[in-house]
Amino acid sequence: MFKELLDKKGFWSQRGPYSDVVLSTRVRLGRNVQGVPFPHKQDEKDADKIKSIAETFIQNSQYNNCTALYDLKEIDSNDKRFLRERNILTYEMEVSNNGFVILDNNENFSILVNEEDHFRVQIIKSGFQLMETYQFADLIDDELNKFVPYAFSDDFGYITACPSNLGTGLRISTMLHLPALSISGGIPEVIRKTSELGAKISGSLGDGTKTFGNMYLLSNRISLGLSEVDIIEEIDKITSKVVEMESLARDNFISQEDDKLKDMIWRYYGILKYSRSISYTEAMDYLSNIRLGIILFIIKDIELQEVNNMMINIQWSHLQKIANRIFSNSYECDSFRSEYIRMNLA
Repeated sequence: MFKELLDKKGFWSQRGPYSDVVLSTRVRLGRNVQGVPFPHKQDEKDADKIKSIAETFIQNSQYNNCTALYDLKEIDSNDKRFLRERNILTYEMEVSNNGFVILDNNENFSILVNEEDHFRVQIIKSGFQLMETYQFADLIDDELNKFVPYAFSDDFGYITACPSNLGTGLRISTMLHLPALSISGGIPEVIRKTSELGAKISGSLGDGTKTFGNMYLLSNRISLGLSEVDIIEEIDKITSKVVEMESLARDNFISQEDDKLKDMIWRYYGILKYSRSISYTEAMDYLSNIRLGIILFIIKDIELQEVNNMMINIQWSHLQKIANRIFSNSYECDSFRSEYIRMNLA
């Protein structure tokens, strides 16, 4: 499975709407089984019941020919990390041995089993595709519901482990590349505007606005009291506003600080081109600026998808798969990372 995943081109390699700013759109639907404790309260009998439902879905749903169920207890830590780097697993599932994942062979969708909720339908598409991503998630949800008696309340909607997901159980997020706003100091204004409009934006490290590669995750704050269409329209409006702000910041750089911007981008290109060891954080920050240089036509002989691929493949477990060995320490990984980047910038 893992070699096949490595060889496949994911959403980041595809051109989606507004993909110069919006790398991906992700939709998650949290669903739980009526009468079964949430995962953190389950005993072995409860966990077996959830697993049995997942197996029945695999065997009898319309997706039975293209899906498989993977038990995290049977996957080693390196491969679980690979799945997390691939945006298939969450960090919580990576460090747990109690969950499962239903994975579509073509990576079109996944269902996380016994993460925070019993089931989480997850769809990720390239670029800015809110309605298309939700509609596909809704199809998977309807099919899953044939095998899962969902916990539902007339007062609170879908019952979920986390109160913030009550209601629709819908969490929509867009992954944004905001280098111009980051360099110009515009991120605090983005945070203020997104908060005013009812959403939240966080860094890719999941801790406040700490990030690498100038990547930020924008998502809805609540799902209770709003319809699915309301949430989609809310994230559509807010993401569009942030895209507009980033585009304006890029235009300002070109018109006011063109030489300074070009110097910065080519300096970072030189470091990536000739370094012999580089950390993940440093490489992501430099590749972020190379990506900006491609978008602004400063760098003309590298495809945007090539940089997108590098930003995924320079992660620890991805590099181990490419190198076909387990790294013994961080220096070995950093050395191979620089070699991999040099090879792809040649």
